[in-house]
Amino acid sequence: MTICTGAPAELHALQYVEGTLSEFEVERFEEHYFDCPVCLQHLQAIQSVAQELANQPIVPIQAPPTTPLAWPVRVWTMGAVAALLLIGVVTFKRLESRPAQPTVAQSQPKSIPKAESVTQPTPASAQTVRVSQLADLTLPSYFASNLRGDSPDIHFETGMKEYASGNCRSAITALTQVPPDSWEARTAQLYAGACQMRLGNFAPASTLLRKVADAGESPQQEAALYVLAQIALANNDSTTAHMYLLRTISQRGDFEKRARAQEQQMAKLIGQNRPTNTKNPATN
Repeated sequence: MTICTGAPAELHALQYVEGTLSEFEVERFEEHYFDCPVCLQHLQAIQSVAQELANQPIVPIQAPPTTPLAWPVRVWTMGAVAALLLIGVVTFKRLESRPAQPTVAQSQPKSIPKAESVTQPTPASAQTVRVSQLADLTLPSYFASNLRGDSPDIHFETGMKEYASGNCRSAITALTQVPPDSWEARTAQLYAGACQMRLGNFAPASTLLRKVADAGESPQQEAALYVLAQIALANNDSTTAHMYLLRTISQRGDFEKRARAQEQQMAKLIGQNRPTNTKNPATN
């Protein structure tokens, strides 16, 4: 609905009733007042006055049939019509100044729309969001004393120095050049995978670490299993994280305590997010 002060009706309503508007102006005015209650009310008031004039009895004027109305009589008749139309406009203005009364549609209370159903997060989604917070994405510790002195492979030696300084990108570049048949290959894969995990590259990290974890018992296997569990936690995969944590605990090594603590925390979160039975027990 348009917001209108009635200006179009004041300009064109009287001419519209008298039939002096052009066809184009008539169409444009009709298109407006059909959607404008202010101008429509103005027009209806003028039409009501015109109808009252049409219903008034005509007083015959005593004059010869062939003699036209005298000029003063014609002037008086036209003046009376204009005066009545003016009275109608004034009446409309007075009505317009009164506070608007609510219409039937406005007075009726609007129906309150039903509240849209809000989809509650499932326990599984709440679980995965919180499980991801348990992920430990720090780099596993590296001690140079664990190495057999100076490594015969220059790439491995360079990579482990970069790893110890926290420069993961350079460490990955060097460690991935260690020959696969070298005795340092498994260690190089472990720490290169840890660096990929640290950089957020979980897919290549998992590929390298699974090679170490699935190669059999080795000093690097426990660390690889623990880091794989952290990647699964970061990916909100509690099932895979549970599997790798249990495998880490079974190694009985340096990561056992941390793996047990994470396993207990994850089990607690899963228990908190399980749906509970809220129905009241049936009464007799």
